[in-house]
Amino acid sequence: MASANHANLRAVVQTAEQAGGFVWVITLVDFAAGEVKRSMVSEENFSTADAARDAGEDRLKAMAQDR
Repeated sequence: MASANHANLRAVVQTAEQAGGFVWVITLVDFAAGEVKRSMVSEENFSTADAARDAGEDRLKAMAQDR
């Protein structure tokens, strides 16, 4: 599980099994407020959890650079 931190916000990359494959899930959590701000799920299925995790981590890094 990868994550990126900013004050009390934390983005976490996880994988989930879906339709015989795996997807990445990126969740933005605000620990100060004690709530999930949003979650994103990949539209693409991956053959392994590792492949989904790597793709999710790459997406999170790209999103962080866009800020």
